[in-house]
Amino acid sequence: MIYLSLGRLELDWGKNSGFTDHSALFQSTDVSPVPYYYASDEDDEIGVENSSKIVVEYKEGLSKPLKHVIDRIDLLGYTVDNCKREFLYLSELNNFNPEEFTFDNLRLGLSDIDINIISCKYGSGYEGFGEFFKRFIYPKIFTSPHQEQSGYIDSGFCQAMENLSSYSILRLLAENNFAAGLPVVWAFKDLEEGGWGKREFFLKSLDRADKFLIVTEGSSDARILKHAFQLLKPHISDFFEYVDMEEGYPFTGTGSLVNFVKGLISISIMNNVVVVFDNDAEGVTGFNRCQELNVPSNMRVIHLPKMEDFTNFRTLGPNGHNRENINGSGVAIECYLDVGGEACVRWKEYKQSIDRYQGALIDKNNYKRSFLSQRMKCDGYDYSKIECVLDAIISKCKEIKENIVLNEFEDDI
Repeated sequence: MIYLSLGRLELDWGKNSGFTDHSALFQSTDVSPVPYYYASDEDDEIGVENSSKIVVEYKEGLSKPLKHVIDRIDLLGYTVDNCKREFLYLSELNNFNPEEFTFDNLRLGLSDIDINIISCKYGSGYEGFGEFFKRFIYPKIFTSPHQEQSGYIDSGFCQAMENLSSYSILRLLAENNFAAGLPVVWAFKDLEEGGWGKREFFLKSLDRADKFLIVTEGSSDARILKHAFQLLKPHISDFFEYVDMEEGYPFTGTGSLVNFVKGLISISIMNNVVVVFDNDAEGVTGFNRCQELNVPSNMRVIHLPKMEDFTNFRTLGPNGHNRENINGSGVAIECYLDVGGEACVRWKEYKQSIDRYQGALIDKNNYKRSFLSQRMKCDGYDYSKIECVLDAIISKCKEIKENIVLNEFEDDI
């Protein structure tokens, strides 16, 4: 047997060759000892924990904190909106009124239930979500004796929840404080030992279809973004790929990037792509030009986010030193690093098309080198602005995948 679980709440199970691949929720670094539950008629076995004829052994499996798994689920496209679509579809299949038992009922019911109330005495050590819903969630939502007496509890509602997907359950439990500290576990060892799946299957990397190609104006931007994901969000860093820079960046500058976007559109690229322009005069110009293109659903074009920190920034130009709003004029990616209060942008050439000067951060290579040299987060370093950049990229990636999952769901229907 193989189980996907949150604590002792069973989310999915399989047997021998019949199981669902959940490897995308994990990374190869997530291998650790996890509990395996077995029925036993013996008492007090040495080296194991017994409870109501259930033996608990610890063997290798995949384990990741729920909050990190949720971030991966989002990037796989299983957002709250798609959870709601699945709920409504199940209401049709199981013939219940979604206005009597609403998605908000389910969401609220799951938000404050203590899932640690599941004990080892149920089943084989896990409790399936359908049974869990019937015993703990349903009574919170419906208190009508008539419904209890009529046997309504055993009809559509509980049958539907038995078939709610594991990723929807996890997504909704993300709002539950009792679940926040629990790990999501995929206990695969018994299948590996039984010869039903090789280790490299369970520990494999993400499929190409689940990854995102990040395209930037230059190699410096890509290098900073890659390092930022590895440093600040390592639990999802494997979702992102970058243009190969080993043999030299294939295009630099805003104009070349716009042409590259046109080329990707013309060949109907199948990859999921996020194009990132700078928040300066040239970047905004390129971004605006791309807005006029027929960008496909698997592509998003953004510029680095405007921020309050850049509305009163030191500048240097023909009139000397000033403090100005450099959003849309002089914000390259290095400005989102911890540049301190003395950082300065020097005004360069005038861009007539947008009636702005193009600015460049003075000593930007020093700020870049300082950031790229970090092998772990440093106390006192301000990561807030570069985290906003990562969040902006993640938001667009979620949009892409949510749309893909929705289309796949409608095709299945």
